[in-house]
Amino acid sequence: MVAMGASVLAVNAQDNPTPSPTPAPLPTEESNAAVSTQDDREKIKAEDLPEAVKKSLEAQEYKGWLINAAYHVASTDSYEVELKNGAETSTVKFDKEGKKLEE
Repeated sequence: MVAMGASVLAVNAQDNPTPSPTPAPLPTEESNAAVSTQDDREKIKAEDLPEAVKKSLEAQEYKGWLINAAYHVASTDSYEVELKNGAETSTVKFDKEGKKLEE
């Protein structure tokens, strides 16, 4: 009887294997596009912004705002500038001539 019970346990153990982890889905073209967009944006120093962009940032509308971070977007040859004024933050995009780009 004990031998029969042990063989039933052994069979049950074989019938219920530990599930293996589900593999992550392969990236799609759509997800790759999002990744390449992020890779397209390179962080730069504020002093490396083009003079035209720096001049635009001197405008009255940006008075009191400090540059928190600056990025060059290679695919569009544009610049993203993260600005901070106290607790407020804002991101402004410019072309290389310093013209503000609409979102």
